[in-house]
Amino acid sequence: MMEEERSESSGGSRITLLALGVVGLIALAVGAYAAKGPLGGAQSASSKSAEPTAAPDVAMQTVAIPVEGMSCAACAASIKKSLKAVDGVGSAEVSLERREVVVRYAGEKTTPERLTSEINELGYKASLPEEAKKADAAEAAPPESRVKTATIPVQGMACESCVETVEGLLRSLPGVEDARVSLKEQEALVRYVDGEVTPERLAEEIRAQGFDAGTPSTEGRK
Repeated sequence: MMEEERSESSGGSRITLLALGVVGLIALAVGAYAAKGPLGGAQSASSKSAEPTAAPDVAMQTVAIPVEGMSCAACAASIKKSLKAVDGVGSAEVSLERREVVVRYAGEKTTPERLTSEINELGYKASLPEEAKKADAAEAAPPESRVKTATIPVQGMACESCVETVEGLLRSLPGVEDARVSLKEQEALVRYVDGEVTPERLAEEIRAQGFDAGTPSTEGRK
C-alpha cells in the first residue's frame, strides 16, 4: 500500500516538473517574439532615425582680391579678422608683398563682391580681380596725347629684306608702338610715345644698321 502511494507521489512530481518546463519554454518564446516583432522593429527604426546624418560637403571656391593701402602686419590682421567673420568664409590669407587677399568661401553663402565690400569698409581699396586687371591695363597704356608720329626718310633700302630689317629694328625699341617702312617712298612712318623715345634716337638707330636716315618730321596723334 505504501509502495503504491510512493509511486503515485513520484509520478505527480514528474508531471509538475514537466509542466513547469513547458511554461518556461512558452515564456521564452513569447519574449523572443516580442523582441523581434513589430514593437522591436519600431524601436529599431526609431533608434536609427535618431542617429545624426552627416552634413553634405559645401563646395568651396577661391578668389584672389587685390587690395591697396595695406602697410603693415596690423593691416593684414584686421582684414583677415573681418573676412573670417563673414558667414561662408573658410579661410583668408593676406599677402602684403603681393597686395592681395586669397579667400576660400562657400558660394552659396557669400560672393566676391560681398568680400570686396567688407574690405573697403575697413578703409582699404579692394577691387574684383577682373576690375583690377582693367585698371592696370589703363594705367599701363600711355595717354593718347603722348602718342605721336614721326616720318623718317630712309635711303639705301634695296629690297623687302631691307624693309623688314628696318621695321624690326624700330618695333623693338622701347616707346615705339608701331612702325611701317615703305620701299617705294623710301621712308619709315613710326608711332611712338613722346617722353620715352625721340625721333632723333630712331634715326640714329637706323643709321647704325647701315642705312642713311634723314631728318625726322613729327606731328601729333595719328
